[in-house]
Amino acid sequence: MAETSGRMTRDEQNDLLEGRHLAIITTIGPDGYPQSTPVWYMPEGDGVGIIADPDAVKVRNIRRNPRISITIASEGRPYRYIVFKGDAELHTSGFEEYPGQMAERYLGKEGGAAYIEDISPHPPFIVIKIPAARANNWIDRNPLTA
Repeated sequence: MAETSGRMTRDEQNDLLEGRHLAIITTIGPDGYPQSTPVWYMPEGDGVGIIADPDAVKVRNIRRNPRISITIASEGRPYRYIVFKGDAELHTSGFEEYPGQMAERYLGKEGGAAYIEDISPHPPFIVIKIPAARANNWIDRNPLTA
């Protein structure tokens, strides 16, 4: 039987990114070991963005070493994933509406507003962006497993 799994088309990638999956961000800790954390994400052109507390371990790790990866995977069939790797960009201003937009993306309009109200007042979040310059992806197209 011929291999049917492989790279996703651009439309398949966009479909995965538009979904509300948890992403896993991996940074490098001070001891040199990977530190992985589940996060919400927002599609950003060809890359993705996430929000983080300014004192979060992932932010401290990025300040020390900007190399990260973010993996977004489907929870069901057909199994598929995208991995972004590169140097993170930390943004501390100009994204005041970003946390509300992300909460609305994952929780809906009312749920997102309630979530933001529940965590307020909160110090400004940091927005972490990673461009898709070094992204790879995969989809299982095998009809026996997909």
